[in-house]
Parts: sequence; C-alpha cells; structure tokens
Amino acid sequence: MASFTFSLLIFSLLIFSLLLPLSLSSTLILPLNKHESTNHYLTRIHHGSHLEPAELVVDLNSPLLWVDCSSSPQPTAINCRSIQCTSAASNPCPTSPSANQACSLPLRNPATGGFATGELVDSFISFYDKVSVVDSFLMSCAPSKILSGLPTGSKGVFGLGKTRIGPVSQISHIMEYPKKFSLCLSENNGMILTGNDEGEVFKSMSYTPLIDNEGDSSYNINLKSIKVQNKKLPLDDNTLSSIKISTVEPYSKMETRIYQELVQAFVTEAEALNPNLLRVPPEGGFEVCFGVEGFKVSPVIDLILQSEMVKWRIYGHNSMVKINDEIICLGFLDGGIDLNGSSMILGGHQLENNLLEFDLGSSMLGFSSSLLKLQSSCSQLSSSAMAQQMGAQSS
Repeated sequence: MASFTFSLLIFSLLIFSLLLPLSLSSTLILPLNKHESTNHYLTRIHHGSHLEPAELVVDLNSPLLWVDCSSSPQPTAINCRSIQCTSAASNPCPTSPSANQACSLPLRNPATGGFATGELVDSFISFYDKVSVVDSFLMSCAPSKILSGLPTGSKGVFGLGKTRIGPVSQISHIMEYPKKFSLCLSENNGMILTGNDEGEVFKSMSYTPLIDNEGDSSYNINLKSIKVQNKKLPLDDNTLSSIKISTVEPYSKMETRIYQELVQAFVTEAEALNPNLLRVPPEGGFEVCFGVEGFKVSPVIDLILQSEMVKWRIYGHNSMVKINDEIICLGFLDGGIDLNGSSMILGGHQLENNLLEFDLGSSMLGFSSSLLKLQSSCSQLSSSAMAQQMGAQSS
C-alpha cells in the first residue's frame, strides 16, 4: 500500500489525510445487509488504532457517524474550541471551558428516539474490510447505553445526513469524489455507492429537487398529489406537503387523513381488479389485509412529486407485505395527525429495489422506481459493483 497525504480544505474548515491502495477504484461501495428481526440495514466499518470491526445501522437522516468506542483504545478527542467542533455543533463549549474540554455532540438512537451525549474524535477509519484507511476521520464516540434497541451486535449508526462532518461529505472531499451517493436497499443485500462509476440504470432515472431546510440533515422531497390506479385521491392542496425518506422506518407512514383516503381508494381498486378478493382481519400491525389466493393484481400507487411529469410509482412488491402463505397486507401505516411537518415518511420496504441517487451538489434526488421492472434488483447491482471493486483492487 502506497501512502499519500492530501491536505484538503473541507468547507474551509476540515483537514484530512488518506492512505490508499495504488489500484483504488473510482467508486467506494459499502455492502448492506438487512437485519431479520428489526428490518434495519447494516454496514460494516473498521475504526480506531486497532481497526476494530463495527456493524452500524444505516440512518439516511442521521447527521454523522457514531460508534461505541468502549472496546477499543479511545481515539483523539477534538477540543471544543477547534474549527472541527464549531463546524459540527452550534454551541460546542460551555461558558468557561477547561483547556482540554472535549467537543460534545448530541446523539440520537434511531430505533428508540433516545438521546445521549458523545464526543467528537479524530480516528482511523476503513471501509469494506480494510480496503482503504483514512487516518483522520471525524466521528463521535458514544456511550454504550445508547445502543439499547439497536440490532444485537451493532455498535452505532452510519449517518448519511447532509452535514459538514457527515461521512458523505468527508469521503467525497478526501477521495475527490463528486458530492453525491447512491443507495440501493434489498431484503437480501444492498449497497451505498460513492464516486464516479455509473451504469446504464442511472440513465433511466427521474429527478426531483431535495427540499433544503436550514439546519435539517434529513432528505425530503415535494409531494403534490397521490394516485391509486391513475385516480387522484381527493385531498386539498393544503393537505399535502412533503415526503421524508427514511431507512430506519421499516414501512411507510402517512398522516391520518391521507392514510384513510389511500386505504379507501386502494381497497376499491383492489376489489375491482380481483373479483374473488377476500378481506381478512388486520395482521402484523397492518390494517388492510387480504387472502393471498384471491389477490392476483395489486393497484399501482403513484406519488406525484414536483409536477405531474415526475412520479414515484409503487408496484405491488413494494406496496404489499406477505405475512404468511395465506395473508397479504397493504404495507402502509397510519402515522397520526403529525409527522413533524411531513405528509408521509417513505420507509424501507417501499424503498427496496429502488435505486436512489442523492446529489448534494445540485440538491437533487434521482430515483429509478422499481428495478424489478427493468429485470434487475439491488442485490444484482450490489454483487456486480462489488465484483468490479474487487477486480480494481487486485489489478
């Protein structure tokens, strides 16, 4: 491995150096696995001076990477008066800080919603089984108590939020990649991809603006209307606002009024498409369920984004959840009367086998709708990308 040192100014604040193999690919692929019992998506990093392995929950909207560092030597803490700290926290220092006061950051557990305080540290990080090692990567060391509720064995969160010290910003500057990343979720495996390599599937994407809310690290897009089987739901213009995209919500949630209209329209269209359809009692936490035998065709759901010309189409494999061999349910949930300003949260099940490209430079979201309609899948894309990366590293 050859050693290169890059002095890169990140937002005029952050300086990093990088050790890279000679044959580094023009992309970085992080494999994802779905945790069976929680439906969270996990990726692996190695961190600290001993490059300890850590499985992390992928949270699209979390602002940074945080890890329980208790099992490894403590990395170098960042002082609260440093420019790295002031770029990460709004009020990093107490009124009269000591000379070595650490930079404290609030951390949120995406599974429980619980909060704890972590310390910003400067650590060694490697991605994908030690392929590349960054020797000055900013992350937060978290107390062990905040891991409660995360998948067994996981050690923290891999945040993809649009922040200055988020992994995406750091990777793009260190590796001189465009400031964007792609995400492909699957029930088997998936990937996060950063860099320059883009296959044919990217050329068929639709694009919609990302809503820019100052101080908000989450990813939101406009929602103008919803259609079921090409019929618009009877909702006032003021009822709909935006969609929040989430990798930690297993299933999509809608505000109560919107959910009720969706359910009514979906049941009506499902009965019209399936003459022998049998409605069965709620199951698995879902309100609308049917007998599998009579459910042959699923109504198509269209999310109309910034205009009628741009729509996210949800087919049956993303809208329906098979409970068992006899019951299938509509995989949307009633989110109550308040979803923190959003009309809808688009959850993991609805995202699976949809290729997403988050371009932070242009503030645009590219989306493929279902790859299965293109005779592909996130699992296939991930396997192909990993094979290409391995080939580049061995050449």
